[in-house]
Amino acid sequence: MMMLDNLSWSWFVGVGLLGILFVLVLFWTRKPRYRRHSIMTDNEREFYQRLLAACPDCQIWPQVPILALVRPDAKEGSRAFWMAFKKISNTRVDWVVVQDLEVIAIVELDDRSHDARKDAQRDKVLKSCGYRVIRFSSGRRPDPRQLHDAIFQPQ
Repeated sequence: MMMLDNLSWSWFVGVGLLGILFVLVLFWTRKPRYRRHSIMTDNEREFYQRLLAACPDCQIWPQVPILALVRPDAKEGSRAFWMAFKKISNTRVDWVVVQDLEVIAIVELDDRSHDARKDAQRDKVLKSCGYRVIRFSSGRRPDPRQLHDAIFQPQ
């Protein structure tokens, strides 16, 4: 007990702060962990089956990064390039309908996860590059015949 009397409170506080600092360092330096994630939701899988039935002679590519379809029209590495790149770099389209390695249409299934403002910006970029973007509401899904007609209607 006499030994405790000789130690000052500042020493205990210092040791406590070092302990907290140690725990924080362990927390901040922890390696990120990942888990497996599905490419499509159950809702999207069902719609995907309709797309396959509607376009039997096509390939349907899900969750395609927009950068696989478009590039900023500026000198690569320039400030204008990086500003345009940043606006689209993390975006994807739901499906790309491809026939003979040519993009026929881009199909979007709008549900609660879609942000109308971001969707409009992405559509504007895609349309400026000559792509047809076709949107369907998750609540009112067309049958395969209606999908076929919408995808292959003359522009």
